[in-house]
This record gives sequence, C-alpha cells and structure tokens, in this order.
Amino acid sequence: MSENIADTLKCPHCASNLFYDSTTKRAVCNFCGSDFDPNILRLSFAFEDKTEEKETDESRMQEFICNSCGATVITDENTAASFCCYCGSPALAGHRLRREFKPDFIIPFKLTREQAEEKFLEWGRTNKYIPKGFMDKDNIKKLTPLYVPFWLVDATCSAYFYGTGLIYDNVDRIKTAFSVERDITFCVKRVPFVGAKKMNRLLMEAVEPFDYSEMVPYNDAYLPGFYAERYNLTPSDMAQNVIWRLESYARQSCEALSTQYDDLNLADGFTDITDCKYSYALLPVWFLNYEEDGVYHGFAINGQTGEACGKLPYSKPRRLAAIAGTVLKWLILPELILAAISLSLMYGSLYNKSQWLFQLSTFMMYGAVFLGIGFLYIFLKKFRRILVETTNPIDKVPDLSQYYDTSKKVDIDRKDDFMTVYNMPSDEIRKRRLFKWIDKRF
Repeated sequence: MSENIADTLKCPHCASNLFYDSTTKRAVCNFCGSDFDPNILRLSFAFEDKTEEKETDESRMQEFICNSCGATVITDENTAASFCCYCGSPALAGHRLRREFKPDFIIPFKLTREQAEEKFLEWGRTNKYIPKGFMDKDNIKKLTPLYVPFWLVDATCSAYFYGTGLIYDNVDRIKTAFSVERDITFCVKRVPFVGAKKMNRLLMEAVEPFDYSEMVPYNDAYLPGFYAERYNLTPSDMAQNVIWRLESYARQSCEALSTQYDDLNLADGFTDITDCKYSYALLPVWFLNYEEDGVYHGFAINGQTGEACGKLPYSKPRRLAAIAGTVLKWLILPELILAAISLSLMYGSLYNKSQWLFQLSTFMMYGAVFLGIGFLYIFLKKFRRILVETTNPIDKVPDLSQYYDTSKKVDIDRKDDFMTVYNMPSDEIRKRRLFKWIDKRF
C-alpha cells in the first residue's frame, strides 16, 4: 500500500476514504473493506453533471511550487508535499490547481515503497565506492513516487543511406569491397519523450522501456498518494530530440539489413519523418535527488518494471585508495620481487663465478619484462573496472526493437554492387587484429 494516501475519492458504500493499492491495482476502503476497479469509478463519475464534475476536479487537485528551484508537482487536495523531490528544499507553496490537467493515459505504479527502496539498495550495493551517507535511511526515505509527463510519438520513418561494405579474410589477406545502398520505410509506435524541463532527458531514456500493455485511460483514481508533474515542454519544443532519436533508429534499421559485412560504413544519407501523432501520458517513476558538494545527482527507478538508473556518486578517497592498491599489487610489487630475484642471482653468479647462475639471472631479467607486460594488462583491466564501478555510466536509450510497429507495412529496397578485391597489407591485418583484441577485452 502506498503512503500518504489521500481521501479525494469516497467509498460508494460508506462514504469513507478510498485508497489506491498499487499491488492489487484496486481502490480500497479501509473502513468497510470494499474494493473497486478504478475504471468503474471513472464510469460512475461520468454520470455526474459535467459542469459540477469540472468544478469538483479543479477543487480536488492542488499544485505545489518550490520557492527554491521552481519545480512544480501536482497532487490531490489531501496529499501534502513536505519537501521538493528535485532539490530537497522544504520551501513549498501550495495552492488549488486552476489550470487544465488532462493526460490521455497513465501507467499505474506497480512498485510499492518497500520494493522501490529494496531495488535502490540492491542497485547501490553494486558500487563499493559510494559515499557512506548515500545509503542512509534518511536519504532513501526521500524516494518520491512521481508520475512523469511523457509525449508518446507515433511516426513513419523513411530512410536512405549509402556507403561501403567490406568482407575480408585474415588468412588470405583478401578484402572485398561493395557499394551499399539502403532504402527503407517503417513505423514506430509510442516512442516516449519526457515533457518536463526539470527531468534529465538521459535519465528518463535510461529508465525505459515501459510496458504499454498496462497503460489505461487517465482518471484521478490513480493519483491519490502519489505526485504528478504537468508537462512544460510541448511536442514542438522537443522536435529536435524527436528527429535525433528517430534518425538514429533509421540508421539502425539500415545497419540491421547489412549483417553480411565485416565492416560497414554508411557514410551519408537522409531521413524523412512523417505522419507524426502523439498522446500525453503519465508514467510512473520513483525519483531521488542526492546532493553532494553542491552537485545534485538524479536517480530514477521505473515504477512499473523496477529498472534503476543514474550516475552513482563515489568517494574520491576510496577511489584513490583502490587505484593505489591496484598499482602496488599488480605493477610495483611483482616487478620489485622479480628484480630482487634477478639481481640476487646475478650477484651470486659474480661472487661464485658461476656461468649458469649468470644465464639464469639474465633469463629472469628478460622474464621480468614479459611478466611486466602481463601484469600491466591485468592492471589495466582492474583499473578499468574501478573506473566503471565509480563512474557508473547511465544506460543508453532502448534500441529500435522496443518501438518498432510490427502491425504496419515495411518497404525495403537494398542495392549492393561489387567494387573491387585486393590484398590487405600485413600491417593493416595486424592493426585490425589488435583493435579487435582490445575491443573484446576493454
């Protein structure tokens, strides 16, 4: 059961407060034990006079504005906001909502507070370098259930790209080149774009995807106990972001049609985005802002799937200590030990005039060089792991497969013309092998 449940909806049986249970997805009355389908409640409200309904809707909603950062959240009249979920300031001013607040759809929260906190702790433990205060109970309690405004975009994408495809045989040093042209028209469905300026776009892309099968028409029955934000970015404001993302999907579609090539370089092309349609939806996100040294770190948990994302902070002293320990363990100590052994053997060979000891010490010195290269490789892997664990990069936006509209027809035109066959130089082969080896390991 969610916390801070409001009493905007009344039980038809006893007129007591109704609560939305995110586990059972029902509106529950704690007084008489009745429970209701939110969609049925919505239907019951439809029988009321439309003018009275509009006035009631306005009186049931209130808006909190942060006097510190200017953020705005919307709740029902009895769900109070005690602090700003963006900056943590308690300087909030509340007043009755008078402007229009009518999303088309909503995905109800599925994760309870207990589940969200557990997901956050589980995710935070993946980084052993995080500051001590980050996992404190007082900090975790600041997780806020927020319905974030998204514009869901449907569109038709026409893409044309051309370039070069390469097939090579490392053994025979044969390189075959083809000129490649790809022309494809496909459709995407419900690609989400966050409509709130305060929300980090990359963070909201990382928390995707949402399961649209659980999306329902919006009604106020899902709002009690939660917070919501009104959009302040229109679809036209996000036109550039829409174009960038759909263009990347267009390139992905062309690359997916060219898997037969070892190397593919689509040098140039163009995309045309048409038949754009959009709907306005509120999607569930557990949100937390953590302040450290004057810098705010945003974290989000998908309130439906439990996907956690964000750039975890790290303790600089703990990170430096880990790097210093890795240098000592995998670079300095092994070389000192090998150098000490080889020098002692060389000293013994000179003292005893032993030829085999001298040869052994020489072998140890060469061995120290080769082992040093091996230890350097191990050190680089350990060092990279420390960097990944401390910087914790945010997940990339989901690929085209998440939003590909399989119900629409796809037009594909591909053209591959043979260009030439020639021997690859030996240094080119070595370069390619080295780069592939590095890519696999680093």
